[in-house]
Amino acid sequence: MRIYLIFFKVIKYNKNMSESSRKILSDHNVSITNPRILVLEALMESNNPQTIDDLQKRLGNKVAKSTLYRVLGDLKKISILHEFTSPDNTTVVELLLHDTEHHHHLFCSDCGEVIDVELSYQFEELLNKEIRKIEKQFDFKIQDHRVEMFGVCTDQCANCK
Repeated sequence: MRIYLIFFKVIKYNKNMSESSRKILSDHNVSITNPRILVLEALMESNNPQTIDDLQKRLGNKVAKSTLYRVLGDLKKISILHEFTSPDNTTVVELLLHDTEHHHHLFCSDCGEVIDVELSYQFEELLNKEIRKIEKQFDFKIQDHRVEMFGVCTDQCANCK
């Protein structure tokens, strides 16, 4: 009986994930395909940004790499996926849903973990003032900025153990 209940919860969880993925695609007027659902679900399962290779591993052989790149391109077009480059020139992606706040990243040089961090409102305001000065000084329109922090995880990191 216990195995049945655990199995039931997994099915319910997967059904809810699938419904969420379908709703996201539908809300953005994108056709609902199995690869898009699988990629969205894999992205939603992760709390942090992930490399395309990690995403491909998570998907296993369910989605071909060429299809994965096409789906990621589709998700970028509808502005729910952010793509950036890690310090070692690896492409990293993260899902942007629910009006995600502006944030920055920590990069672990040991395990490759990428962690989202939000800086204080006061710091962001000071940074924005500096950006406006730079725009004026160089007659340049800055569209976005990033603060990247590099280091190593503590001994509490599951990836580094």
